[in-house]
Amino acid sequence: MKYLYFILSICWILSCSDRELSPTESNPKVEVNQPPSPVKFTIDSISHNGAHLSWEAASDPESDELSYSIELDGKLVLERAKDRTYKFQNLDELTTYSGKIIVTDAHKNTTSTSFSFQTKKFYLTFVKNYLFPGATLTSGAPYNILKLSDGNYLVGGYVSAGTYFYTVFLMKTDYYGNVIWKKNYDIAGESSPFTFIMKEIQGEIILAASYTVAKLNLDGIQKWEKRITTYDNGYGDSIINSFATDADHNIYIAGTLADTTDESAEMGMITKLTPDGQLIWEKKYTSYITETGNKTMYLRFMDIDIKGDQIYILGDIDISGMDTNSNMVKQVFYFLKTDTDGSSLSEKAYNHHNNLSHKILRRKNGNYLLSSQQSIVEIDQSGNEVWAKTYYAITQMYSMFYSFKETASGDLVFVGKEDKLGVYFRTDNRGNMLYKKYYNSLPNYAAGIDVVLEDDQSYRIAFAFGRYYSFNLWYDEIMLVKTDTEGNYK
Repeated sequence: MKYLYFILSICWILSCSDRELSPTESNPKVEVNQPPSPVKFTIDSISHNGAHLSWEAASDPESDELSYSIELDGKLVLERAKDRTYKFQNLDELTTYSGKIIVTDAHKNTTSTSFSFQTKKFYLTFVKNYLFPGATLTSGAPYNILKLSDGNYLVGGYVSAGTYFYTVFLMKTDYYGNVIWKKNYDIAGESSPFTFIMKEIQGEIILAASYTVAKLNLDGIQKWEKRITTYDNGYGDSIINSFATDADHNIYIAGTLADTTDESAEMGMITKLTPDGQLIWEKKYTSYITETGNKTMYLRFMDIDIKGDQIYILGDIDISGMDTNSNMVKQVFYFLKTDTDGSSLSEKAYNHHNNLSHKILRRKNGNYLLSSQQSIVEIDQSGNEVWAKTYYAITQMYSMFYSFKETASGDLVFVGKEDKLGVYFRTDNRGNMLYKKYYNSLPNYAAGIDVVLEDDQSYRIAFAFGRYYSFNLWYDEIMLVKTDTEGNYK
């Protein structure tokens, strides 16, 4: 019997030992808090010295409250924040930066998401407004902007000098847009509408305005002035529109001569001057390349280029001719080639483009771009059309471009306006739109007038700017907008 009790005691002890060694009883299961999820992020607004980082909210398996920290190149720049955006500032240009978005839960579990970006090249950008020289709160408009050989910039156009009377002004600025000088000149706007164009030739400024041609040095000191009296015939549509110079620095002026007493209401005219402004010759032009074969009633010369010993003129022509049975005028592009004595070599009308001409541009490939203020046509060196684009319908009276330039890559940059908004846009080499941008400052109005393409392919745009100051009353300012290569100015 004692033996039986002994056996039972041993079994009971062994049974207890087995229970103590049971894994479920000796090592109870512990719940482990899980870390939060990684985040999805976006990096935008990257500039030469900054960038904007944003990210979506992370999730946590236990729904813990989360906070976010940011490391940049191993340095903690944001710690345990609730916001999900961060703006990097004071960075170096053209530098690659790497970092982490660190998510932390209430139990200090963390998850990191890596990111990297490269800052852009520095581009000077600004928007600056300037009062015209003379009386304040006046009216006027810039017409051209030039980058000068001394590294500075010249803006020129007209400013009010009294009721219905305008004179030429010039303003010189440095690279940063600081004014070096402003000057008014006793050169009147005498036509309707006014015309103004200026170019730097051999370290001197030549400008043409209404009936007058003048030459100045880069400090704005006038050297001579020549009034082309032929245009002063009592008709406001008689006007100098452009000029060019040859290899000997002679000046060729292109314009339109109106005279309703003649069988031609408007004729093209070229005037050749010496480099000192002395008259060499002057010639008037009409044409018979009309639908009737008669002399055209209207022929205008708008822009001029000289290549070698040949002169190229862009104008427009009424191809309806002297058709007395119709009052319809069909104005189309007209392209004239002459020698340097003004003798006609060839002429051509582009009949399917019903436009008034505006600007001519010789491309890097030797072709020409002919434009109105709504459309543009490229012709090859034989005068054949290559392509054409229309950006604004003729019925869009308040939408147009005033100037365009070709970039080093062959793209085109246009500046103009759409209603009260200043506009500039870039196209590829065949005029297909790449992007369009606006300067909007309503109720003020703005119009892009001319553009300089900088060496780094950024833009410096001259705007006419009308500032609203009381009911239906404005005064004008000159505005310069300096952009980066993508047209951004801030």
